[in-house]
Amino acid sequence: MSASKSNQRLWAEPDTVELLQREIAEAHRTIKALMRRLADEQEQSQKTQAAYEQMKNNIVEMNREHTLVERERDMWRMRAEQSGLGNGEFLPMLTAEEVSSIRRAMARLHHPDTGGDSDRMKQWNKLLDDCTPKNTDKRTSRDPK
Repeated sequence: MSASKSNQRLWAEPDTVELLQREIAEAHRTIKALMRRLADEQEQSQKTQAAYEQMKNNIVEMNREHTLVERERDMWRMRAEQSGLGNGEFLPMLTAEEVSSIRRAMARLHHPDTGGDSDRMKQWNKLLDDCTPKNTDKRTSRDPK
């Protein structure tokens, strides 16, 4: 019985009760903070999962579009080969304005100064040179005669 009486005296002391109440209050604050943090982490996890799903959908869509473009390219390549244009012997003759317009567009895409590939730019220039009508008089209307 002496242990029982000592426990009763321990609980009867105001300092012990106050200490336990403060510890319980601190434990409740810690639990609330942890619950808020858990909710924040769960929300972040949901956002991450949604972003991952969106990325997967984007990749699937890009692959679908890529496949369609490849099919269309192959169709046009086959048509060109069937009509005799696929061997590279036939090049259309373009006007100087058309060549200039195409050259500017290709320079915006492929010029090395804009981050493009210099070899590809050279290929375009050679192809466009072959499609340009050959003039013996190289002067333009702005050149003095």
